[in-house]
Amino acid sequence: MKGSGIGWLLGLPKGVTVAALSAALATTVGVDLTSAGPAPVAAAAPAPSTTAAPAPSTTAAPAPTTTTAPAPTTTAVPAPAPTTTAVPAHAPARALAPSPPARSAPPARPAPAPAGARSPRAVPFGVYVGAGDPAGVAAFAAATGTHPRYASDYLPTDQGWAGMTQASTLSWLTGAWKGSGYTLVLGVPMIPTDASGTPQGTLAAGAAGQYDASFVTLAQELVAGGEGDAVLRLGWEFNGDWYPWSVTDATDAADYAAYFRAIVTAMRSVPGQAFCFVWNPNDGGSYGDAYTPAQAYPGNAYVDDVGIDVYDQCWSSPQTPAAAWAEASAGTWGLDWAVGFAAAQGKPVAVPEWGLDGGVPQGMGDDPAFVSTFGAWIAANDVAFTSYFDDDVADGSHDLLDGSFPDALAAFRTVFG
Repeated sequence: MKGSGIGWLLGLPKGVTVAALSAALATTVGVDLTSAGPAPVAAAAPAPSTTAAPAPSTTAAPAPTTTTAPAPTTTAVPAPAPTTTAVPAHAPARALAPSPPARSAPPARPAPAPAGARSPRAVPFGVYVGAGDPAGVAAFAAATGTHPRYASDYLPTDQGWAGMTQASTLSWLTGAWKGSGYTLVLGVPMIPTDASGTPQGTLAAGAAGQYDASFVTLAQELVAGGEGDAVLRLGWEFNGDWYPWSVTDATDAADYAAYFRAIVTAMRSVPGQAFCFVWNPNDGGSYGDAYTPAQAYPGNAYVDDVGIDVYDQCWSSPQTPAAAWAEASAGTWGLDWAVGFAAAQGKPVAVPEWGLDGGVPQGMGDDPAFVSTFGAWIAANDVAFTSYFDDDVADGSHDLLDGSFPDALAAFRTVFG
């Protein structure tokens, strides 16, 4: 979700909100992130972040490049145990083979109808309604007339590596979604923090393979929990400035791409997996021309979908639906850029987060034009799936069913129901 430095100061970012909720949860259940792992809990997962991102750049998108990964090294680097110690020092990116192991089975997601020959209803639809809540997804479907195939959720960002890897701390996720009938779209942090917000790693250390074992364990837990076909958004919204895995310059971009490859390779090594991996920037970005999208791209062998997150905001004056859509679609890291970049890689586009936006100055509020224009856009392009973010958070309200968006809700039922 995009915002500017000023916009960020006007409201708490999602990352802060999630951290606060997770800290409270950790206090309640007595989780000790400095130990080998917390005691089993049945508490709900923390809410995810949709922190506002900066206004989109107007810089033209560069032509994508293809980078050949260097030959692999033979040095084994052990994964760290979950701790709250200082983050690792910068290390060179680990060399990886050009192609990771193939999926052990094809993905379970449905194939969309050809672009240009379908209605928006034919594009596979998903929704986020809160953590671990399949009943909420069903209620949203009934209220909107939609037929979600995907359910979005997020791993905790502030419970250290244990919050991402231990069966006891993942039971809220696997227990909730197993057997629900929905394909899980899961936000996967690349660098979690501890309860105090201290990052438990670096992009460079991840690129050097220091966290591979943690992602093998995560894959094993997901497979064991019936989520071996999950769609994984590794280090989502990396081009924003609100997560510990933010990519700020060309060096970070190279480390991010190498780390992404390391994670995919590690997770695909687990028997029974059929994961899909989404490379998922945010509409707009925070760092201008500090690096190109191609510099942060892991390579086609490691990416299934090119993702982009977008919310209905307008940072110009006057604020009109047409101006808001122009900002969302134009420039590097915009919707139209994502389509072109994905096509150049031979990949479909995914929109794992999108939504109306109210309660903040840049939000367009009850804007049915955004819903209808977005529906026409996904129908006209090669879009694998979308997922509406149906939740109210500190930096914006998006809940279609709370009475804030009556006209947009009517349009939503018409376009997607």
